[in-house]
Amino acid sequence: MSSRWVWTMAILVAMGGVSPAQAGCVARPSSTAELAQCSTAAAGGDFMAARLLGDVLGDPSQRHYDPTTALSWWEQAAAGGDDQALRRLFDAHWYGRGTPKDPARARSYLAKAVAAGAPWARLVRAVLAEGEEPALAADLYNGLAAEGNCLAQLRLAHGHDRGGWVEKNRSQALYWAIVAGLAGRSESRPDDHPLFENRFHYRECTSEAYFLREELARNLASDLRVRVEETAAAWKPGRIPERQGPVDAPPAPGVTPVGLGSGAAAKLPEWHPLPASLLRPPGRSRLGAEDVFATVGRSVYVVVAARTEEDLKARRGRFGSAVALDERTLVTNCHVIDEMAVILLRQGGQTLRATPSGGDPATDRCLMTVSPGRLSAVPGIRAWDDLRVGETVYSIGAPKGLEATLGQGLISGLRQIKTLRYVQTTAPISPGSSGGGLFDASGNLVGITTFHIRDADGLNFAIAAEDFFR
Repeated sequence: MSSRWVWTMAILVAMGGVSPAQAGCVARPSSTAELAQCSTAAAGGDFMAARLLGDVLGDPSQRHYDPTTALSWWEQAAAGGDDQALRRLFDAHWYGRGTPKDPARARSYLAKAVAAGAPWARLVRAVLAEGEEPALAADLYNGLAAEGNCLAQLRLAHGHDRGGWVEKNRSQALYWAIVAGLAGRSESRPDDHPLFENRFHYRECTSEAYFLREELARNLASDLRVRVEETAAAWKPGRIPERQGPVDAPPAPGVTPVGLGSGAAAKLPEWHPLPASLLRPPGRSRLGAEDVFATVGRSVYVVVAARTEEDLKARRGRFGSAVALDERTLVTNCHVIDEMAVILLRQGGQTLRATPSGGDPATDRCLMTVSPGRLSAVPGIRAWDDLRVGETVYSIGAPKGLEATLGQGLISGLRQIKTLRYVQTTAPISPGSSGGGLFDASGNLVGITTFHIRDADGLNFAIAAEDFFR
């Protein structure tokens, strides 16, 4: 431990008048007195105090930043069995935070956390094992899935859908997708890690499972689908299921899956906001439903996305929608196009190929461009702050792939969730509507239809259109 830190703590204890008998540390210290208390408690063998002290010293935004000493305190806490201290040590050596990158040492801390049963560590180890030790990856995911970890359940669903490190089995994939949706409703989000999140971009478990379940169910015979659904509905924590349905292909050890499957799938480009030049002023003349549709219907396109050309030909892909903001630029939801290498836009008899030009999966905002092609752009965009609950709005999208479907409803709420603003509406949103447009009575774009809550009438949400400019 550095002499500078020992000297600093001696001064702090003297200033705070804290004796060892009075010391205690149950929350991250934020004041001089609390730092002194934690220092005294950690020196006396309190492992939680050691980890909390390391958290402050390892934070570059703090004036007491001292990464070398932080590592020492985390080492002490880890020796006492604190799995969060092991996580701090893994992150420090894996990412090079306050110390040079050392993957081998990072893996040693990860192994200790796995042995201790830490869910975050088992999830990370499973990610690393998919390409190195497929059997181990399957064992780790299955163990977590049996405990009710919906992220592991989703990973198994995607793995069985595409094959590679586990057998390709669409029935098994559907089973885990259904279970993940149920677990996501009843349990809080499991302890995640950026190494897992940044690779697979899973959002909230329930919505992710919903869209995957819809896609998988379309490709199964009805009798098999019903049998899998009944089996999944009876799942209880602690259970690993029997094999569901036929195996399409056995696992291929040594094959490293990319994202959700095929190596052809492209990673989304980095997010960049739309330029302000596309923020056209809103119109104010009120129109009827027919006139709204006539004005903006041609600005909404059907999206057909697949991982490969072969999947596209076999009709194994996703349907969604997108809205044109100028002759070449469209906006949509990332869950429509993420991990998809082949993206087509359809409208009437016209088919265009689109390319992702920016994406932020965490907020489900994605941009696409077409070239060549000439799109029909929306005439105006209305600000979220200008909207009022009770206004009439219209949704236009492609539910179930049905092009140019118009729905009517009201703005039933204006919500802000973390950094994004949403328009809550009674206008219908269904699978395939994602990425479509929500328009006001003047034909202005007010939102991009994103999700609806199942088993609840009229709870539909659209990301505020102007949030694509931020």
